Amino acid sequence: MGAAEAQSVVARVLVTGHPYGDGIETILLANGIEVTRGNPPTPGRIEPVYSGRPSGLSRVEVVVVSHMDDCTSAIIAAAPRLRGIVSAVIGLDTVDLEAADQHDLIVAHGAMEENYLGVAEATVMLIGALLLDLPGKERAFHTNAVEPEMRGHMVRGKTIGLVGLGRAARGVWERLQGWDVQVVAHDPFVHDAPPGIRITSMPELLATSDVVSLHVMLNETTRGMIGEEELSLMKPDAFLINTARGSVVDEGALLRTLASGSIAGAALDVFDQEPLPLDHPLRRLDNVILTPHAVGHSRELWDAIPRVAAEQVMAILEGRPPRFVANRHVLSRWQTRLAVQ
Repeated sequence: MGAAEAQSVVARVLVTGHPYGDGIETILLANGIEVTRGNPPTPGRIEPVYSGRPSGLSRVEVVVVSHMDDCTSAIIAAAPRLRGIVSAVIGLDTVDLEAADQHDLIVAHGAMEENYLGVAEATVMLIGALLLDLPGKERAFHTNAVEPEMRGHMVRGKTIGLVGLGRAARGVWERLQGWDVQVVAHDPFVHDAPPGIRITSMPELLATSDVVSLHVMLNETTRGMIGEEELSLMKPDAFLINTARGSVVDEGALLRTLASGSIAGAALDVFDQEPLPLDHPLRRLDNVILTPHAVGHSRELWDAIPRVAAEQVMAILEGRPPRFVANRHVLSRWQTRLAVQ
């Protein structure tokens, strides 16, 4: 086989232009994979992972995206050799899953322990910080208050409500063992919960929980699922934690609720617009903890992202199901499609 012919069969992968794509590129190149980098991310915006000429996608077999890359139906349609899509992170709200299913494409994501257990650890941290009023105690320290207002409560004896009962939420429950709390959960897709978690309706969870923590993927069902009506059901001394996606919550309704004191406070790691604008009114409230969509991130996660993403790319190229498949219902069709290519 001549050099030109050999080059024509080298697998080609489009890798996100996000900085953690550097590590993915390094691993793939070391394995003889041809890599094309996508668009560098624009802070605060989600844009197509690739904006070059459509012909540039003609040989791409796998697309690797970040949370800032939009993998659109147009990109999928322009890549006739595409075998699969890999999200380097756990979220898939920037991937057109319907188009992927229609083209019998496997979609993998970064559902490794370093990801969801990091979120679980961070959630437990935020539960303690909110109930014990860490923000208020920090303010008292910085103002040298002689007798700070005592607004904190012990975690012991409280009810923690988990909206969604996937890996991160179960990790929260596991880490709350020994805290002497009651854990309730609502997830329409889960009917058998681990012992110690009581499944309940959404209205009851909101009305009885001292802390409501959101652990759902963003889709058309969950978008805006916590709005004015839902927030009005919460107790006035309750807290909301959102480490899922900003658009799961009606941000305007939450802002009004927090500003009026209708609930005690919130911890928010995700927002409608990221990064949160410097003049956003949420920044002026004293009953919120705000973090930049990174509260559960760790050195361990950053080390794992390139390794796991590259492993999943290699599996797809070799015709093997990757370790973390988001759309398992297309697996048989995907394998059939590869067999006839």
